[in-house]
Amino acid sequence: MTQAPVSWLNRISATGLAVAAACLSYAGFLHMFGNDTLAAFVAACVGGGVLGRLYRGSRQGQM
Repeated sequence: MTQAPVSWLNRISATGLAVAAACLSYAGFLHMFGNDTLAAFVAACVGGGVLGRLYRGSRQGQM
């Protein structure tokens, strides 16, 4: 398996998507449960998961 180079624009867009997903999950969990700690934890997990998945896919040439 060869690693394909990824442009800086793809990295910026992946980061933007992860931030947007984290913000939306934070707002949703804060609205549903009213617990700041739970909302922050879920937002961190969702944002990190999205960013990790996109970077993994981009390193394999699938992005």
